[in-house]
Amino acid sequence: MIPQLVDALQRQEGVHDWLLRRMQKKSTQYYVIGRQTENRRTVHSEEIVVTVMNDHRASKEGQALVRGEAQVTLLPADGPQLKHRLSQAVFMAGLADNPLYGLPGPVSYPRVQLADAEMQKGPGEVAEHLVQQLLETLAQENGVRLSSAEVFIEENEITLQNSRGASGSQVSTSLLLDFVLLATGDMDEMEAQIAFRRRRAADLDVPALARRQAQYARDALRARPPQTGTFPVVVSDEALTELLMSEGYSPLILRSSAQLKYQGLTTWETGKTILTEEPTGDPFTMYANGLLPFGTASGRFDSEGLPGQRTLVVEQGVLSRFWATQRYADYLQIPATGQFGNMEVNPGAAAFEELFAGPGPLYHIVAFSAMSPDPITGNFVGEIRLGYEMHQGQCQPIRGGSISGNLFAALASAQLCQETAFLGDYFGPRAIRFPRITVAGE
Repeated sequence: MIPQLVDALQRQEGVHDWLLRRMQKKSTQYYVIGRQTENRRTVHSEEIVVTVMNDHRASKEGQALVRGEAQVTLLPADGPQLKHRLSQAVFMAGLADNPLYGLPGPVSYPRVQLADAEMQKGPGEVAEHLVQQLLETLAQENGVRLSSAEVFIEENEITLQNSRGASGSQVSTSLLLDFVLLATGDMDEMEAQIAFRRRRAADLDVPALARRQAQYARDALRARPPQTGTFPVVVSDEALTELLMSEGYSPLILRSSAQLKYQGLTTWETGKTILTEEPTGDPFTMYANGLLPFGTASGRFDSEGLPGQRTLVVEQGVLSRFWATQRYADYLQIPATGQFGNMEVNPGAAAFEELFAGPGPLYHIVAFSAMSPDPITGNFVGEIRLGYEMHQGQCQPIRGGSISGNLFAALASAQLCQETAFLGDYFGPRAIRFPRITVAGE
């Protein structure tokens, strides 16, 4: 269908640039309720996402040439409708008036480790093995049982082509393990749900994760709200990625983007600090890394066709450069780096256990119910799903309440541990200690 589509795009009136991405997916899905297999299935899908650009005079008389774009998703059965679907996309693109911008041209794409040969060879066997590990581990855990589990294993092939001559393809794998535990106490029951996404099965230590989550579920049964006040707070593992990355609303990622700079929504300047207080903690250095082996946001190229890169964004608290897609790189006349990719943060010098030094009280947060950052100001509020209050050698589970502060102020005095964690789209210190964070509880 691609040759037919390229020919239709070249013939379609009003298409001045175009980009197509063909995505073929094979998904193996495995569902378990309790200890029983509920369902298993394999799904194949294919679609082509086409972006068309239309150049036209701005709506105001006498204005310069502008560009609009629109997307259309095509399925294999849409071949007879190509001309009609493309003409609709051109019409929609003609309604938007944006300054002119280009697309990436031809370039040699880097090699990146994206596919797990084991999952490609036997996705069903891998899924069953992961669930079996989960069941065997939980059988040794008192007071905790598996309620349900889902394993999705996908193999994705993406072929990209655009009107400027960029062309490439990549094959990747993806694994999602999602399970729910039930912990039962004398008078109460507690449910704990957690999901992990990786590209390679070997990057998930299922027995260790199951034991950790089982302990968290038991601890939640006897947890109480935290105190209210300002305390040292350690945030670790998945909770740390929520604080730093925030599911698309990360202040660190958005404030360092060329798009927000062009839109006037970030005051950051290259060569100047991103911190709002005098730095007294470990230096904070961050990369936008699209080349991290088996990173869930890695790729040979991004959705526009720019090659994957590892870009130094923040060096020791100072903005080194903005990460930029092709469009906003053109607008700001800076080098294009591609989409952000994975977050990589340099570790600190302290051992993980050293972060908990002191008589306390100190709070260790291991899971948030919700993380709500303001991507512009850096202010955040995180609702505590589970944590621990550490005071004079005692450790009390806590849940409920929240922590809050400003990320750019907190990082100025933060202590980063030397142990690193790879959590799919994050590679960096396993935990960070913030000396003064507001805790709201009792």
